[in-house]
Amino acid sequence: MTLEAVGDLDLDTAPKLLTEVVRQLDAGMTELVIDLTALEFIDSSGLGTLVGCWRRAQQAGATLIVANPSDDVSMTLAITGLDQILPIRDGKQAA
Repeated sequence: MTLEAVGDLDLDTAPKLLTEVVRQLDAGMTELVIDLTALEFIDSSGLGTLVGCWRRAQQAGATLIVANPSDDVSMTLAITGLDQILPIRDGKQAA
C-alpha cells in the first residue's frame, strides 16, 4: 500500500498521516510506502510523525518505507540524522 504525502507535512497535516498509517496497520497491512514525491515542505512535527509511523509499523511487524524524497526533504532527513534510521528509497533504486 502506498500513501502519498502532498504539499506540506507539518503540525496541521502530520496527524492525518499517522492516523492513516495506524488505520492501514490495524487493517492488517504488512508493507506500507509513504511516497514523498509531491511533498514540498516538512517541519519537525512531520519528521516526528515519520518516525512515529515507522515505529508503529515495527510494533505491528510491518515494513514501512519512505520513498522518493525531494532534494530539500532528503537534506532535512540527512541534517536530522533520520536518513540513518528510516528506510528510504528513491526512484533511482530498484523496488
